[in-house]
Amino acid sequence: MGIVNMSGRLSLLRVHERGSKFGPPSDQIDVEVVVAFQNRPSDFFGFQLRQDANAPVREGMLGLLRDGFNHNWIVNLDFDQKPNRRNSVLVRVWLTKPPSGLGGVIGDVIGGVITRAARTTSGSAKRTRTRKAAKTKAPGRRSK
Repeated sequence: MGIVNMSGRLSLLRVHERGSKFGPPSDQIDVEVVVAFQNRPSDFFGFQLRQDANAPVREGMLGLLRDGFNHNWIVNLDFDQKPNRRNSVLVRVWLTKPPSGLGGVIGDVIGGVITRAARTTSGSAKRTRTRKAAKTKAPGRRSK
């Protein structure tokens, strides 16, 4: 399937020994760092922490994941998706802070689809407009 992007808040950040691997034999990834999203608990993403040419980049990716996990920021991943697999290898990581003015509350985003909390925010704005419209005096009605 190729490179796919996914975003959201992390529920898991795991680091384990080299060679431990992750996942069942039919869907195993040879990685040392594993993450999962809050609203996708059965999908896992990871990468290796090896002393090779990619070591500095992967240490940076781990640092970004740690910050995203600790601050509950939105984590964005690019990963190599294999058909019929729930475990994938990461190739890119970046963070997005929640927009200011929302009190730090924003909906999770997965594959470009906005979930629950963000819809609630727009729904409350709609309810406010409806209440204001209901308060205006309708023609032909007397005020008490």
